[in-house]
Amino acid sequence: MLFLMACLFQVPLLAQEKNLDAGQADAESLRLYNEKKWTELFRYGREKLDAGIDFPLLHMRVGYAAFVLGNYSESIRQYQAVYDADNSNAIALYYLYLGNLYLTNTSSSRFYAGLLSADTKAAEGIRPNALSQLDLEYSYKSPSIAARGNAGYARVGASIQLGYRFELQQSVAFYSQTISEPQLTAVNNNNNISISQKEYYAKLFYAAQGNLGLIAGFHYLNTPFNNFIYHNYIGFGGIRFATPYVQLQALLQAGQIRDSAYQQVDAELTAYPLGNTKLYSISRAGIGKEFAFTQVLGIEPLRNVWLEANATFGTYRKMLGNDALYVYDDIDTKKLRAGAGLYLLAGKKLMLKLNYTFEQKARYGTLQNTYHQNAITGGISCSF
Repeated sequence: MLFLMACLFQVPLLAQEKNLDAGQADAESLRLYNEKKWTELFRYGREKLDAGIDFPLLHMRVGYAAFVLGNYSESIRQYQAVYDADNSNAIALYYLYLGNLYLTNTSSSRFYAGLLSADTKAAEGIRPNALSQLDLEYSYKSPSIAARGNAGYARVGASIQLGYRFELQQSVAFYSQTISEPQLTAVNNNNNISISQKEYYAKLFYAAQGNLGLIAGFHYLNTPFNNFIYHNYIGFGGIRFATPYVQLQALLQAGQIRDSAYQQVDAELTAYPLGNTKLYSISRAGIGKEFAFTQVLGIEPLRNVWLEANATFGTYRKMLGNDALYVYDDIDTKKLRAGAGLYLLAGKKLMLKLNYTFEQKARYGTLQNTYHQNAITGGISCSF
């Protein structure tokens, strides 16, 4: 009986102590916020939240401190907790929009942008329908053997926002090369095979929720090969799930390449360890008739300048990359692919890129007779 009475008295005491701790956390976090001590506020608020002291203003103060410090992932995490509890909180909604925008998570940013008030949309210049981006890309490839001539690849792309949840990306591309391969006995004039490939690509992205997106698309390639003309096509669909620090994607691709059925499954993981684009990692595995694994590591050593290193491991002749945007269909076998890239944000809306890629290939019909290929790619993207 005495034990039961003690427990009954302890409940209000614990509640009073918790209220007291919450009051102290409220006062101290407000002081740090008013004094703009963002690092101290971030650390103090995280400690209190981890200790179980939890109220909306504390999440919002920690979220704002994280945003000022450039940790957009943590800012999203804190404001998401507030918004999930109260979706009428306009401040939480606004910083979910901004955090995803600065983390280059365009689909999530557009989803939250569509929920903003009309005044906020007007102030931010947010429109439901717009041409959002134009891309130009050119790649020059130089093999080390005379039987494989120099190759050129050019692509022009445009992205269009269709409302706040749909984005349509389209590209036309051209690839040209002249090769010689005596072992291709069915090909007329096989010592002078002229390839002049034309491509059309379309990808539609739908933001079902702030953290969930659906992908569908199509890629068509017209490939003349002397007396052969191939009508290649790939259809694909997938899902993308975003958390504040990690984005996951799965993609299923199927179609026809050179008169043969082709299927490939991709799994991709993008991580932002620091909560921003100062350091990021992209890991991608492609499983078709062959297997390839690609790892990309990017850093921002200077403001608005990014450096990337990438490597692809696996032995393959056919492989799809970047959501089937790039179709690697080669008579030779790729054994290694590695490179580096430089990205420069020139102003607010213009991105310049320069990439170098090294490839080691095995000539058609053998895995021992290898050669290498160097490629330089330049590009420009303009956002609107």
